[in-house]
Amino acid sequence: MIKQSSGGGLHFKRFTAACVLLLLVMCNGCRREANEPAAAVEQSVELPLRVLVVDDGPLADAVKLAWDSRVGGSAKIIQLTTAELLDRERSRLNADVVLYPSALLGELAERGLIEPLDSEDVADPVFDRQGIFELIRLREIVWGSKVYAVPFGSPQFTLLYRADIFDRLQLEPPTTWEQYQAIAEQLSDRSVLGEAAFPDSEPWYGAVEPLAPSWAGATLLSRAASYARHRNQYSTLFDFNSMEPLIATPPFERALDELVSIAGKSDKKYTLAEVRRLFLSGQSAMAITWPSRADDASTETITDRDDWIGIAELPGSPEVYNHRTQSWEQRTADESPHVSLIAVDGRLGSVTKDCRRKKQALGMLFMITGVELGVTISPASSHTTLFRESQLGQASAWVNQEIEGSPARQYGEVVQSAQNRNAWIDAIRIPGRTEYIAALDRAVDSVLAAEATSSEALKTAAAEWNRITDSIGRESQQHAYMRSLGLDP
Repeated sequence: MIKQSSGGGLHFKRFTAACVLLLLVMCNGCRREANEPAAAVEQSVELPLRVLVVDDGPLADAVKLAWDSRVGGSAKIIQLTTAELLDRERSRLNADVVLYPSALLGELAERGLIEPLDSEDVADPVFDRQGIFELIRLREIVWGSKVYAVPFGSPQFTLLYRADIFDRLQLEPPTTWEQYQAIAEQLSDRSVLGEAAFPDSEPWYGAVEPLAPSWAGATLLSRAASYARHRNQYSTLFDFNSMEPLIATPPFERALDELVSIAGKSDKKYTLAEVRRLFLSGQSAMAITWPSRADDASTETITDRDDWIGIAELPGSPEVYNHRTQSWEQRTADESPHVSLIAVDGRLGSVTKDCRRKKQALGMLFMITGVELGVTISPASSHTTLFRESQLGQASAWVNQEIEGSPARQYGEVVQSAQNRNAWIDAIRIPGRTEYIAALDRAVDSVLAAEATSSEALKTAAAEWNRITDSIGRESQQHAYMRSLGLDP
């Protein structure tokens, strides 16, 4: 019989204890910092999930209610503003889950604040990734080649139009920006409206677009998308080889000129919600916006019927600019004139780097965005919309009461079409996004105020973009931009 020395027994006991602790950690899906005491890991199972919600109180309330009522354990909700989240001094999130604006995925991923899903997580049937609209599934929740998030839905700019006026004047919804410009000019004249004319004492617009701060730049991008996205050109906002901005080029100049020709007729810059309310109150023939039941302020509409409202995709263009040849080209016969703008708004959810219980955190995210609860939780936010094929028949959950019925079905089909195409650009998802968009806002403002031409304003904006890029780091921004396109540097 072999006897162990007392020292060997002590080592054996320590080894056994270490193995048990390791098994506990693995079973509970915990993440432990190197200097975190073992007791903290063991006790973390009893702690509530910490859910950090950025700029969305209603979504925070809906998530907590659903989680607490179904799981029995409580979720600790922490709320931050976007500015607080993006504080450069922030090195950790101190939460297990973070729910945040879609355009910030790149910022969080580049700073190492969130964790990608592994292949087993992505294949989870509760996640049901295949049931999610294509551009969200393949682009918006992806950074580089990895899935980093689950979606709560990302609205698309859509065209709301007065179906009653269009029918009476035998007009079709515009499919190109040229048609849109012509109809907006025609319908800005009250005399052609007949009985549908709005009282002279109230403002009337042939078309109205969101051009208030933080919206002007995004509206410009939505207009420029179909001009700028060539089938043989992957990057549209920057040259990904140099990070030189591409916004001071013909497709963006053309879009800005056309924007100003319509917007110059308004004496006020409206937010997206204000544009929607103007339209629903009957003061505009067309509006670039999207429906939102969560932001459904009471509006005195022109009728209780819903057949006066039509919803269509944003116009596109049969012409597209080729940067290689520096010329305009006609799209091929099999190409759609439409190009989708992704991450202009929306909400995503990710597991944080600080997560103590990854398994439980993923379980929460999969549950609250799944087939059953997604249609209950997502509509609580004014920043979301439908995002699964299974939700098409429930599109009315996301739209204003005035848009229920036939317009809601149209809206669901518009979102489905826009999110299931292969031509897209994003509304800037790299670090510094807020500053880049603000520079575009200023460019639009300066042209609206007749302080600069479109060419001059966009050259100024491009110079500002270069300064932003250099202040963050050109090489790191180049890598981030490539990852935003789905490429690994």
